[in-house]
Amino acid sequence: MIGLVMAGGKGTRMDLSEEKLLLEYKKPVIFHVIDVLENSGCFSKVIVATSPNSPKTKQVLEQKGIKTLDTLGKGYTNDLNSILQNIDEFTRSEEHTSELQSHL
Repeated sequence: MIGLVMAGGKGTRMDLSEEKLLLEYKKPVIFHVIDVLENSGCFSKVIVATSPNSPKTKQVLEQKGIKTLDTLGKGYTNDLNSILQNIDEFTRSEEHTSELQSHL
C-alpha cells in the first residue's frame, strides 16, 4: 500500500504558502507526518504530492530523497483525483525503473 501525503496547498488557513515547513520540535511538520507513515509498517512507500503552490516544500523533500508527485495545484479534490487517476502509471513506471536498475 502507498501512503500519500497531500502537500501542495496554498497555505491559506495559516496565511503561509509553505506552512508544511514550519518547525515543530526542530523538524518541519511534514517530516513528522512522513516519519509516522513510514514507521507505521502499513505502507510499502510514501509519496508526497506537491504543486506550483509549494516549490520550497518540493525542493526540501527531494533534497532528503523523498519521492514527490507534481499536481496542478487546483485544489485538494482536483489534485487528489488527478493523482488517483494516474497512480497506476506512476507505480508502473517506478517498477519498470527498478527492474532496469536491477539488471544493470
